[in-house]
Amino acid sequence: MRRLLGAAIVLALALPAAAADKLRAGILPFDVVSVDGAADAASRAMAKLVRMEMIKNSKLTPELLTVAPGTKTPISAEMASTLGKQANVAVVIIGTVMEASSEQSTHSADTGSIMSGLGIGGRVDKSTAKVSLHVDLVNPASGEIADSFDVEGKASEMGLGGDFSTTLGGFDTGNTSWEKTPMGKALQDAAKKLTEQVAKRASKFSAP
Repeated sequence: MRRLLGAAIVLALALPAAAADKLRAGILPFDVVSVDGAADAASRAMAKLVRMEMIKNSKLTPELLTVAPGTKTPISAEMASTLGKQANVAVVIIGTVMEASSEQSTHSADTGSIMSGLGIGGRVDKSTAKVSLHVDLVNPASGEIADSFDVEGKASEMGLGGDFSTTLGGFDTGNTSWEKTPMGKALQDAAKKLTEQVAKRASKFSAP
């Protein structure tokens, strides 16, 4: 009984310490001006997608940061630093979508079987989506960009694909069908890689 009680006390003491070790990361709406047709809703949805991936990571505690309506992105490091201090985060993520493209190709099918993406006359449609992100990490303590990196997500599937804004719109409304599209998979891949890169750099940022 004493051993069990002792173990419970040790576990209770360890849990707050583990939570405190997580890096608090502030995520700004992404700059999506390079993507045709992308609007403010897509920039916020991209930030939410990154937050969802960060929640799965054991080293990060994500916090969505908001900016005043009409604010042009990407915002300055000084403004990001101010928002980071207000939110009490150790690092602020300024993300830019450099590319979000989807290509469609059609090939002749050599099989008579019925399969997803099989078109009229034995054609197979294949969609390939690519998402490239540039990320600046701002340290609120110094007010400067402490690090920068790029990540890329890519996915291919048989069948028709969706575009950037439509896919993020589905994610934002809770429609899970976006996850199965090439663009959806590419976005998730890019968000996951972004999360991994931030986690690798966690030691550069001290708790606020």
